[in-house]
Amino acid sequence: MRLLLYKHKSVMKRILFMIILGLGGLMPVNRTLAQRAVDLFQAYSWEQASLQAARENKLVLVEVGPIDLKVERGIQTKPDLVNYLQRNVIAIRLNANDTKNSGFQTRLLMYEPPLFAFFMPYGDLLEMIKPGEVLQDPSALRETLEKAKERAAVKKRNSRSVRFEDLPFEEALAKAEEAEQPVCIYFTADRCQACLLLEKNVLNLDEVADYYNDHFVNLRVNTSRTQELARRYGIKQCPAFLFLNAKGKVIYQDEGAETKEQLLDNAALALKKAGGISFQELSDEEARAKAQQENKPVFIDYYIPGGAHKEMLRTVFADPEVAALFEQQFVNVARESGQAVLVFTDAGGNELHRVRNIMSPEDLLQEARMVLEGKGLAGMEKEFRQGSRRPEFLKSYMAMLGRADRYREAGEIAAVYFSALPSDCLRDAEYWDIFDRYYMLADTDLFQYVLTHRKELYDLYGEDKVRKKIAAVWIAGAENFVQDGVFDEVGFKAYTKRLKKEKVEEWRQIVRNARMHAAERTGDWRTFVDLAEEKWYEEKIPDAELYSWGVKINENCPDEAIRYKAAHWFVQAAQEMERKERVTGKVSMSSYKGFFEKLADDLVGKK
Repeated sequence: MRLLLYKHKSVMKRILFMIILGLGGLMPVNRTLAQRAVDLFQAYSWEQASLQAARENKLVLVEVGPIDLKVERGIQTKPDLVNYLQRNVIAIRLNANDTKNSGFQTRLLMYEPPLFAFFMPYGDLLEMIKPGEVLQDPSALRETLEKAKERAAVKKRNSRSVRFEDLPFEEALAKAEEAEQPVCIYFTADRCQACLLLEKNVLNLDEVADYYNDHFVNLRVNTSRTQELARRYGIKQCPAFLFLNAKGKVIYQDEGAETKEQLLDNAALALKKAGGISFQELSDEEARAKAQQENKPVFIDYYIPGGAHKEMLRTVFADPEVAALFEQQFVNVARESGQAVLVFTDAGGNELHRVRNIMSPEDLLQEARMVLEGKGLAGMEKEFRQGSRRPEFLKSYMAMLGRADRYREAGEIAAVYFSALPSDCLRDAEYWDIFDRYYMLADTDLFQYVLTHRKELYDLYGEDKVRKKIAAVWIAGAENFVQDGVFDEVGFKAYTKRLKKEKVEEWRQIVRNARMHAAERTGDWRTFVDLAEEKWYEEKIPDAELYSWGVKINENCPDEAIRYKAAHWFVQAAQEMERKERVTGKVSMSSYKGFFEKLADDLVGKK
């Protein structure tokens, strides 16, 4: 009986022990919410958490403390929130006051603890939220996680970053010149949180990286280490983006851009501005209507297609100062023509000014400002008609006519200028320079003085220079026999005899060119074409000159037989260019082949 009782007690003890064990096994199921919350945060270091998050394809949630326990208790009241966080993050605690965590501070991108921060496994900060917000509404932590997941997905889809060149400023400009691209300078600073966020979240987006890498030479300048460029261009705050042309001139700048949209908009605007003046293809009537509507004068670029005009577009019209002035002050029109000239008119179509051979942005700015101030050619002509004969005025007037390629008229003004001076004034270099630039009358005492005293002038100014001027006067004289659309054949023949008598070099070419000029001015296109073809076969004609002949015929000659004959020139010329390309294997970017082919089609197709 005792034995049975002993066995019974032993069994009871065992059963009681098992029940206790069973209850102990069930304890995790009945843990308090406080105990459950402890399970969310694991005793990992940052490195361990990062590795585990990478393995499980999760983010890292760091409670950067110390954080008040009330915040955690608020989270613990949301079992669904805890479960959701456990499924998506590896959560750890780090005390910002612990010196062993000081290196972690840089990952916070200057956000101050305490805070909850979500990271990519490799350490990029995605989103953060302050404890006070979580205390007020624990579900805000989940909302922040959702934003972090969206940003993480973006980061995973993107693998490229803006490529910043490690070059000195001047070398970057040289590279931009060679690449025919603007320079983009990104200004940053050591203690600039917006800069850090920009670099972590925007500059490494494929769309941004590709756009900037494809279109710009990119530099990064840390203003904490050097202030030179920031001072030069007036940069006051970071981040800042400065877009320059290859000459270092400002195209566009923006301070404070922080989003993808802002960066892409800035880049697109900079590229548009880098393109320079926005020319429109408008008829005279359309240009006048637009000018009247906007109360602006009209600027017309009459151009010959080719390398020279491309260079003009690239170096002059694309200059930021030029583009800014012309976009603001003029209606800008571009027209293909047989003669390259820049013309300014008022809103009614009346010519105010014209100029050729612009060599720099500064030259064009000067001409435009004269127009805006009422000091263009039209103003000069009016002053001359009103009787002004002051030497300084006449010199300015000649110079302006020369820039407009109106040398015949400049020569007439030069004749007025020299009429008040003795012929031997040409011994003075100042007067010789004016004579050399503008004087074009062959039937005058002054020119006869030059012919008679040429050897003395050789000694003063060099034989080559004096001989060239004499030849230029003979050429100008030969082209002076058309008045009111009528060619003075008798006078021209007499002039030709004079050229022979004076033994003028290349007098035959002078006569032929003058006859071509006369034929063009009188509309005698058959003679023009015959002489042009003769010249083409006998001389080496530049492609630009040949093209200008075709444009003149295309625009002014309705005779189909003449047009067909001219079209044949351009077919031949294009075929010869194509043959050379096949033989050499080289294609010139400035070739006129395409222009010649189109012109040939236009000449044959136009009725």
